[in-house]
Amino acid sequence: MTMKTDVTVIGAGAAGLAAAVAAASRGRKVILLEKSDRPGRKILASGNGRCNMMNTGVPVYYGDPDFAASVLKKCPFSRIEDFFKQYGLMMTKDAEGRIYPITYQSASVLTVLKNAARITGVSLITGCNASAISLNNEHFLIKDDQDDEIISGKVIITCGGAAQPKLGGSEDGYRILEAFGHRIVPVFPALVSLTTDKKSISGLSGIRIRCGIRLKEGSRVIHQEKGEILFTDYGISGICVMQCARFTEKRNTHLEINFLDGMYENTEVLMSEIRRRQVMLSDLSPVSLFDGILPERISYAVMKQAGIPMRGEKAGSLTDNELKNINEAAQNYRIYITGTRGMDYAQVSAGGADCREFNAETLESRHVPGLYAAGEVLNVDGDCGGFNLMFAFSSGILAGESV
Repeated sequence: MTMKTDVTVIGAGAAGLAAAVAAASRGRKVILLEKSDRPGRKILASGNGRCNMMNTGVPVYYGDPDFAASVLKKCPFSRIEDFFKQYGLMMTKDAEGRIYPITYQSASVLTVLKNAARITGVSLITGCNASAISLNNEHFLIKDDQDDEIISGKVIITCGGAAQPKLGGSEDGYRILEAFGHRIVPVFPALVSLTTDKKSISGLSGIRIRCGIRLKEGSRVIHQEKGEILFTDYGISGICVMQCARFTEKRNTHLEINFLDGMYENTEVLMSEIRRRQVMLSDLSPVSLFDGILPERISYAVMKQAGIPMRGEKAGSLTDNELKNINEAAQNYRIYITGTRGMDYAQVSAGGADCREFNAETLESRHVPGLYAAGEVLNVDGDCGGFNLMFAFSSGILAGESV
């Protein structure tokens, strides 16, 4: 079977749905192809099912942040907001500038996008893998696994990145763009939990604690974050940890955790408090020095890393040098990183199609007229907080308008 259309969008995720609706709303005949049995699976999983759609704060992007800034300048938050409101989605903002659907349900976002696709006349075809794309006489010829074909005037690649293959993540978009001569910046997991040495996390699985963390390579600080971390059987997780992950790629790194971040004015004040507690709790275990400050299991881990034997010692018997070691361990608890949990568990992948080969005003390829790309397939990834979905929506809308 052969179909003819003005625009074919390949990949029905956040960028693809936005691009298809934007193009169809301007009178274009649009076919939207999705290789899985249903669209928007990553949208449903976003924000633990709450869908942090956007962020009104200072944008934090990597890969090609200047390209991301240009796209968001052309299609800013206000335009994305108007796009969704037009099709019925109400949104709300939290104190930190994160935007959610007013229902706090990812399903609301996907439902509105699917409604918009129906309203504007988008032909959504699921279970269709675009196995081959070629350019023939200024038209694109797209073939699927069943040897059906689409003749299309324009093509928008919105296949997403390689993260979370169970939800549809793949390298399909990279392969398509590479076949058309585009350079692919090496891809790796960005927002993902870290695997670590076992000794430093022994006995801590399940504990959540707010702290400051420094990612270091040797003595050099590579990246710093603050927030809640979660100890697990394999290592550590939490937003602040995942935002460090991208900087561990091909590096010999470790984390230093300040369990007492923001509690005391400086180290001297903390030492004075530890000495006061030593006197007050002299006949108790050294772990008691942090009673009321840290969870007991964290206190025990700090003592072990500080070199306190924990064989019946009493707080009152600790030397001043041992107290200084405890102080140091509580503020610079060291965890060695062995790797990340990989693409299977990553929220987003870094790398992708080189943005310099696309026009930030239109998302059109500089190599192949009529070929566009939007979303995670491009070399743009952001921090947690809605930045990745915001770029997907922004670039998708802009590409859809441009065709």
